[in-house]
Amino acid sequence: MTSNLQANSTVHLWIYNHPFHGVTDQIEYFLMIMRQNGYQVSVGNQPRIDALNVVIENFSESTSEILINFCRTSGKRVGVIMTEHLDFIGEQIYIHGDPLWNDNDYMHPATQVARIKNLMDCVQFIQCFFVLGDLPELLNINEMLPGVAVRTLPFPKFQPLSTNALIQDNNLTADMVFAGVVTSYRADLLGQLEGQMSVTCPGTFVSRRVRDNLSRSAKIVLNIPQRKDWKWLSLMRVMAALRCGRATVSLGTSDNSKISACCTQLDITQADWLDSLREYVSHWDTTYQHAFENYEAMAIAFEQEKPFPSDIFEYWAVIEQFHFK
Repeated sequence: MTSNLQANSTVHLWIYNHPFHGVTDQIEYFLMIMRQNGYQVSVGNQPRIDALNVVIENFSESTSEILINFCRTSGKRVGVIMTEHLDFIGEQIYIHGDPLWNDNDYMHPATQVARIKNLMDCVQFIQCFFVLGDLPELLNINEMLPGVAVRTLPFPKFQPLSTNALIQDNNLTADMVFAGVVTSYRADLLGQLEGQMSVTCPGTFVSRRVRDNLSRSAKIVLNIPQRKDWKWLSLMRVMAALRCGRATVSLGTSDNSKISACCTQLDITQADWLDSLREYVSHWDTTYQHAFENYEAMAIAFEQEKPFPSDIFEYWAVIEQFHFK
């Protein structure tokens, strides 16, 4: 049931530090879960004085300064949706599962350090951190950034595609699609698939519309980790595939996060992994149906464990409404 605070308080997703097309999955997740819980929600590239403002983590020197100046002049704070795997273990900062300054071809060490430093600069103006679902875990984040609450936004509900809609899809042009950034490890695995099955891979970043069309033109969406020791599935990739009526098969991962309930993970050290992949491609429609059913069950169970944090929004709204009386 919608409270008066929900009915009267707008939550605004302030997209100014990302290209809009780069965070469309996060935007959709946020809009869906907020609206499903009775909140008015807007999106724009400017902050709103008359709303609770939420931003998506990824601060440079200039964008952190914009946020700080807005908060100082308005007396407001922001919520921050966390996107990177940032942990504090044994008095050491870890990013993407490795100690800070670890070299890789996914995010340059200098970029890693800058993102963390610029986030720290904003801490006194952050109301809370939000996590979409259960990733990133943000292990011991309060030891590194004390005083900022971490709250979970549970998985949103969405409608499955009907069996008839799947069967009537006549635009299948590939067995699989992979639309992520191609690192050296990903390129190696994609190379192993050449000549085995047909794989569409744009090779460069594409818009959500283009990616979704590619997903619908293939039978299975592939998830390939950035590197061999990458620990996590791409939650947003799996959800985007389900929304398009496709299941995701992940190569070489053994993640046990919540989204793993609706994503098949193949052990590529096994000799028969390509045969298993062919089997999922052959039965792509039932694979999707099982994956969606598992998503629905997982989302319900997760929300019972981690209910929508209406309390943080109500407390936050009271503070900001009081400030502007």
